[in-house]
Amino acid sequence: MKRKRLQVLGVPIFLIAVLLIAFPAKAISGAAALTQDERVLLSHLPDQQIGKEYPQGETINVGFLAALSGPDAGWGLPGLTGNQIWIDTVNKTGGLLVGGKRYPLKMYTFDDEANASKALQGARQLVLEHDVKFISAIGGDPANATAPFLTKHKVIYASLVPTDMNPKRPYVVAGGDVTPQCNMFNALMAKMVLPSEKELGRPLKYALTTQDDIMSRQVGAWEIGAAIAMGFDIVYEKFFSVDTTDFAPIVTAMMATKPDVISLCEAWPEYQTLLWEQLYLQGYKGVVVQNYADWETNLTKIPPEYPAARHAIDSFPLMDDPWWGAYSWQASFTRLWNARYGPGAPEDVHRRMTGIDWDHVVWLIPWCIGAQVAGKDTPGKWPSNDAILAALRKMPSFPTILGPGHMSGKEMFGIQNMIEQPVPMNMFDLKAKDKRIVAHLNFEPWFKAIKPVVMKAVKDRGQYYTQRK
Repeated sequence: MKRKRLQVLGVPIFLIAVLLIAFPAKAISGAAALTQDERVLLSHLPDQQIGKEYPQGETINVGFLAALSGPDAGWGLPGLTGNQIWIDTVNKTGGLLVGGKRYPLKMYTFDDEANASKALQGARQLVLEHDVKFISAIGGDPANATAPFLTKHKVIYASLVPTDMNPKRPYVVAGGDVTPQCNMFNALMAKMVLPSEKELGRPLKYALTTQDDIMSRQVGAWEIGAAIAMGFDIVYEKFFSVDTTDFAPIVTAMMATKPDVISLCEAWPEYQTLLWEQLYLQGYKGVVVQNYADWETNLTKIPPEYPAARHAIDSFPLMDDPWWGAYSWQASFTRLWNARYGPGAPEDVHRRMTGIDWDHVVWLIPWCIGAQVAGKDTPGKWPSNDAILAALRKMPSFPTILGPGHMSGKEMFGIQNMIEQPVPMNMFDLKAKDKRIVAHLNFEPWFKAIKPVVMKAVKDRGQYYTQRK
């Protein structure tokens, strides 16, 4: 009996010994701590080698410089969650594997309130006090204010809008949230659900409004160009002050032009809710399009039947949309987010996940991919941002949360610093009482067909990159 027991115990002890030789204890604990969903997230990386021990390098700091308060905060504050999920998942493996070392990641934040002077103050603090190598941001006026300083220090500024890019800003990158491509597709999507000009006996009419800031002026020009290319007559194109509190006169003025489509373009999250409320109260019957819709907030002001009837077209898909599939990267991200930030979770943010929770991580992950690829040429040393960008430009494609991406942008913005990836377009779904993906579009061949018309419209409005300071 005693001998039998020893024989039975001998097999597992032998196996454990073999495992300990093959996998050092530290690597085993790090790998075992990962959930299946975290492993799926890390599958975006080309060379993380989970469970294998490497020397540890210094901590690499990244920044988050965006509106964390005020009317623009809906495009900034939620993004902290996605970035933190990614950073913590990478750090569970000991850090990002680059050039034979594992580098832990750490994020520092600064609330710029969408204010240019505060953004410059924040950039100085993040770089000079925390030595950040990469900054997630919203863009617009803060991008203009920080570009000279960040260029001098060779720090990447990941804007949400490629219109911030130009050849004089080699470290401004964009394309994470497919703006302005999604704005341009608004006109195409609206055309698909409207009666034809022949049926109506007249041209279709397009009205656009949003707050008056540099980002909106630039993105609005690309959207108007696409609308013209799609055959729309532009009947309203006006920008309201960022101090606006009463949106009734704005909606009244737009409706007076009898538009078939009203675009809220780049309206900040707080503003777009108030605009939807006025569209409902004043009985607008046409199609409504915009860059970003927040339905959790909007449905506190209007009944769900109204946006369903208006088609309510936008981008910024939800990661829990069944369109992605139950075993997708997006589904894994959703489960991780809900477990950490959802109702009753340890860091409950008292809201549902939005399209911004994943939006900023779109550029953070490719930056990490580029670091791994560039790091092969700089063993034992973290590569420069120049090397990281060069590595990404050489890659025919790399994974993003929205699908395969590649570096682009020179034709539109003068520099190959934009991620081009599939553009998901949504409409409001009454059954779900939320947005749902209805199309996943390839921008480049479509843009090629309409480019002359769009470029003329952008240049007529003084918004091509060669026309801006």
